[in-house]
Amino acid sequence: MPEISRFFGVTKMFPRVIAIRYIGGYKLEITFSDGVKGIADWSARLARAKTGGVFVSLKNSAYFAKVELWEGTIRWPNGADICPDVLYEQVAGKAIQPTESPAPLQMPAEEMMEQLA
Repeated sequence: MPEISRFFGVTKMFPRVIAIRYIGGYKLEITFSDGVKGIADWSARLARAKTGGVFVSLKNSAYFAKVELWEGTIRWPNGADICPDVLYEQVAGKAIQPTESPAPLQMPAEEMMEQLA
């Protein structure tokens, strides 16, 4: 799913989650749209989850296993989701990069501001 910036007339394609598989414990095998595939281990992050927060439910490994693919990322039945960029950085071990170069500015700044008003 592309990320679109109306301010600069730019369309960038960022890798999104296309497949997920629960492995066990707090580990997920995640596949991205650019072919990157790997294991994300959330045990350390969940150990730091605050009491009363949306991620506390995920400390129960049976509940964690209910993960599902949702609009280019992952989520759980309680609505907890994780930014696909965060997942990508964890799996790929590097910051996410656009897979397409930005397009040049399509219109003058004044015209863009009028459209946004």
